[in-house]
Formats: sequence, structure tokens, C-alpha cells
Amino acid sequence: MVSYPVRMSMLPEVHVNFDQLTFERVYQIFLPLIPGCTLVGGLLMAHPQGTSALAAALGLGRYARIGALICCVYVVGLILYGFGVVITSYCSMLLAWLFGKIKIPFPERQNQVPSKSTIWRRVASEFLGTLTPLPPSPPLPPIAGNDVEWQDFYNVLQDYVLRRSPILHNELLLLFTNLQAAGWALTYLFWRTALRGHWSVILVSIILILFTASFPFGVNFVYWKYDRLTPWDFTARLINEIKIHEKSSTPASQI
Repeated sequence: MVSYPVRMSMLPEVHVNFDQLTFERVYQIFLPLIPGCTLVGGLLMAHPQGTSALAAALGLGRYARIGALICCVYVVGLILYGFGVVITSYCSMLLAWLFGKIKIPFPERQNQVPSKSTIWRRVASEFLGTLTPLPPSPPLPPIAGNDVEWQDFYNVLQDYVLRRSPILHNELLLLFTNLQAAGWALTYLFWRTALRGHWSVILVSIILILFTASFPFGVNFVYWKYDRLTPWDFTARLINEIKIHEKSSTPASQI
């Protein structure tokens, strides 16, 4: 059975960080325009007469129409994006519930062998210091008690050396959620406009929605089931952490 905290860890997390606003990330501000342009543009092409009549009734000038259109597109895009976030969250909870309901074993990393490596344990012991697991008292059981502890440390330290590499980048999640929102916009246009006769539209929409809605759960599932680093890469990164710590703790007069 998948526990409640584990289910919560599989939910998508969307963060807004204005401290790291750079030129490379400015494009994220314009991502809601993707679903917004899809829905509003499709409705404008489907009902051009109604749009002209509405603009004339409001007495909008040329530039006012352009400004109102951009504002409308952006607001619609944000609404569709929010809807996509909700759907992704419910999809993650549903998949986690199904895993527990049909008694699928929870994924477990098969890293018992690399966690028993003498080289890795020497490096990890140097890094852990007093936290190093104590050797089991004789006679040794078939699975030594400290083997379980070493495997836990293998998983914990792997996340530590990758602490600056998130499991799912927020930029990627933001892009995928807006693509899902575009999929919902296409779905609406398929049922409400002349696009209903084009089955390729609904096919693209279904693929976009299913893939992007289940993507966060899939990423977390892979994280729980597989190691993020090979044993050699992991050991090398841990050695580098030790060297950095030694260098930082060395007095400047001895460097």
C-alpha cells in the first residue's frame, strides 16, 4: 500500500522564484500565451462576425482592440494553466491510489550490491565520520544489520551529492503544464467548432494531456525505482565532496 506521505511526494510542485529572474527565464512569463492563443485564436477564426460585432458595440479603437485581445489571451492562458495544474495533481493522486489499490509493490532501488562495495564504503566512511554504521556483532546474520544501514546511506548520500539537481526541473514542469493547457484548448475547440471533423486534433490533444498529466508521477516513480547515478560516478562525486570539505576546512595559512 502506498502511504499518504509518499503519495504527497509524487504530486507536482510549482514554484515561483523572482530572485533568479534572468534573460533565459523571461520566456516563462509568455508561456501562458501558448494555450491562450490556441483557444482564443481558434474561437476568433470560428466566429469572426461575433468578434467584430462585440468590438463595435464596445466602441474600441484599433489599439484598444489589440490591447484587449492580448490581455484576454493571457488571462485565458493563465486559467487553462491553472486547470492543467489541478488535473496533473489529481492524476498523480489517482495513479498513486491505483498502485496501492491493485497491490503493486512499491518501487525499491536494487542497489544492495553497490552499497556493499568496499571502495564505496571506505569513501562513504570518510565522508560520514562518526555517522558511519557500526559493524555488526558476531555471529553475523545472513543479512547483516549494517548492510541495511549502508543501503539507506547509499540512497541518502546520492541525493546529497545531487542536491542542486532537482528530480523534476520547475522549468520543464511549467512548459509541460502549459502544453497540457493547450491540449485542453484544442479539446474544447474540437467539440465546439468545425474542428470536430478532424480526428487528428483530438488525437494530438489526448497525447498532450495524458503525457503531460502523468509525467510528474512517472518522474517520481523512476526516482524511487532507479539510482540517479552509476556506482562509479557516485563514488567520484563523493570523493569530490570530501576534497571540497577538506579544502574549506584548511586554514588559509596552510594553503
